[in-house]
Amino acid sequence: MILHDFIYEWDGKSTDGEKPVSWWPGSYHVKIVRLGTDGEGISYLVPFAVILKNARLNPTMNTSLKNYIHNFAEKISQAYHIDMEKTLWIEVDEGIEVARIHPVKLTQASLYGVPWRPIRPNELKLIEPYLADM
Repeated sequence: MILHDFIYEWDGKSTDGEKPVSWWPGSYHVKIVRLGTDGEGISYLVPFAVILKNARLNPTMNTSLKNYIHNFAEKISQAYHIDMEKTLWIEVDEGIEVARIHPVKLTQASLYGVPWRPIRPNELKLIEPYLADM
């Protein structure tokens, strides 16, 4: 079930003291999808997927989220009340790649391990209905 479908843009600047998604402008089409709902005796390990595709509304807004997904995920997770560690982050480009975000505690600051990989066939089958208009 699609929970949210929108274009997310950032200008690469910080006026409120918060770190932007990246220091370069960007624009992405974002779909937040509920993959499953916990029920009696069933608890999903990954109940959400966030599907991302570079919107490139402006030629200068061509920044990829691959290196900035943790910043983007923090903002989206707070705004839409999803657990970024229990979410499948999916970027649609020439291919489809998937990431899971895992915290790495080396310092007091929040650091994340974000391994990107090609989408698996079962994951693709699960999200395929939501890719049609991306």
